[in-house]
Amino acid sequence: MNKSSHKQGFTIIETLVAIAVLMIAIAGPLSIANKGLTGALASRDQMIASYLAQESFEVVKNLRDTNLDATVNWLDGGGYALSSCTYNNPCDASAIDLTKVAAGKANPLRLTTGNYYSHAGAGSLSLFTRYFYLSLPNSPATPCPNSGTECTVTVAVEWIEGIMPYNIKIANELANTYR
Repeated sequence: MNKSSHKQGFTIIETLVAIAVLMIAIAGPLSIANKGLTGALASRDQMIASYLAQESFEVVKNLRDTNLDATVNWLDGGGYALSSCTYNNPCDASAIDLTKVAAGKANPLRLTTGNYYSHAGAGSLSLFTRYFYLSLPNSPATPCPNSGTECTVTVAVEWIEGIMPYNIKIANELANTYR
């Protein structure tokens, strides 16, 4: 039997090259999966923010719609002074509470144990802040007068993901109507 002095196998360089190729082959799909997950989470937060904005707008609209007293302007009807919710002094409205927000500083909403977003009650702080204000149409900084028949309601929801700030704003005109 002849024993060869050459042993068959991989050299250290061949092994390192094979590991590098394997790492590149695995890193690509993991990077794509990470970006997909990040995009899905951002989409979820945008959807929640748009629902929160819509809810606040619907509450303001409901306060107008349930103003049954034709002698009282809808901005002051229903026990709420909506006319005091201005660009410099915004409010927040949810289906649970109507809260005055400190000027220029919206407080984070809480996610309650019943899975409702609100400023009232206990719950964990959420990413989202929300506020609304009323103004004259086409003039966001001009408060809507009590005698006005039409006001623009602007609702904003803001949140931060990582270091990126995001916001959603919806605005629509509401006219004085009686039911």
